[in-house]
Amino acid sequence: MAAADRKAVIKNADMAEDMQTDAIEVSTQAMEKFNIEKDIAAYIKKEFDKKYNPTWHCIVGRNFGSYVTHETKHFIYFYLGQVAILQFKSG
Repeated sequence: MAAADRKAVIKNADMAEDMQTDAIEVSTQAMEKFNIEKDIAAYIKKEFDKKYNPTWHCIVGRNFGSYVTHETKHFIYFYLGQVAILQFKSG
């Protein structure tokens, strides 16, 4: 799917605006580089660990449920096209 077809829709966020924008940009890069969901998630997690210090977690998929505890101001859940991305810092 072309990057233009992947519209970002934020469903829930407890994160600064600039970090939200960065999350979408990093996720878009990951989806351009990889096709497998676990590889996309690994790329996003590693980039955020580098930029914003560990420990970040990332879940990527089309069908999953979740309930997580996160550090304040370090959570985002959004769609990029048909794929949901849950990203949060904990630990």
